[in-house]
Order: sequence, then structure tokens, then C-alpha cells
Amino acid sequence: MTITEKYPENIPWDLNIDQRKNKSIQWILSKADIVYTFTRSRINDNYVYIQKNDGKRKAYKEYEARFTYQRLFDEGYSLAAFS
Repeated sequence: MTITEKYPENIPWDLNIDQRKNKSIQWILSKADIVYTFTRSRINDNYVYIQKNDGKRKAYKEYEARFTYQRLFDEGYSLAAFS
């Protein structure tokens, strides 16, 4: 039996559409000393940059970033947003 994940809705970058064009907003999920930073691409809305701690920032398709965000949030990571 295959378990399918529900499509994540109400992801933070879905909100504040007007502000997104003017500023770069970062959403940070943290748990203990592990920090993930999500930043929507200003060039192409189909991509979101994800960076773990001080590692290299990598572009992911919005669809993949959405599921990554939801999985981390479900694991107990706390959300903060910075502009």
C-alpha cells in the first residue's frame, strides 16, 4: 500500500504577495542548532532557495521546496520570518 502525501497548503511564501516584489523575505525554520532558510527567487517565482545552516544556498523548484518546508515543520521546526 502506497502512502501519498497531501499537497502542502498555506506555506508562508504564499502570503504577502505585494511585499514579495519589493523585498526579499526569508523564512527560517530552526530546531536546536539546525537552521533552514527559505527565500523565494526574485527572478523566477517557480524557484525557492534553501540553505541549511551556513552551507551553500541551492535553488529548488517551488513544488519541492513546499514539501521540504512542510516536512521540517511537521518534525517540530519553529518558524521565523525576516525581511
